[in-house]
Amino acid sequence: MLVVTILFALTFLVVKSVEYSHKFQEGALPGQFYHFHEVAGPGANLFYTVYFLATGLHAFHVIVDMSILIWVLARLLKGHFSPSYYIPVELGGLYWHLVDLVWIFLFPLLYLI
Repeated sequence: MLVVTILFALTFLVVKSVEYSHKFQEGALPGQFYHFHEVAGPGANLFYTVYFLATGLHAFHVIVDMSILIWVLARLLKGHFSPSYYIPVELGGLYWHLVDLVWIFLFPLLYLI
């Protein structure tokens, strides 16, 4: 399941990179670089600033946890864990669920509202 989780994280990052490149092409950029003509109302550039900050920070944490899970997987394949010692596996999973919980709040706030 660690491999599946790492693949899901990689899939998330690929989707974000496609989404970011589309935003860059449209000009929906944060702050003073905003020149997206479809949404010209007040606060539009502020929304995209918050959007890029929140999703970029989340993507950074996904990358960190992918690294942790790859490290755990490498140690697991070497037989370093047993029923009496599994704390790194547990902590890597807890961190993954923390990052996942953050996305549960970010997704509705940035995409559904």
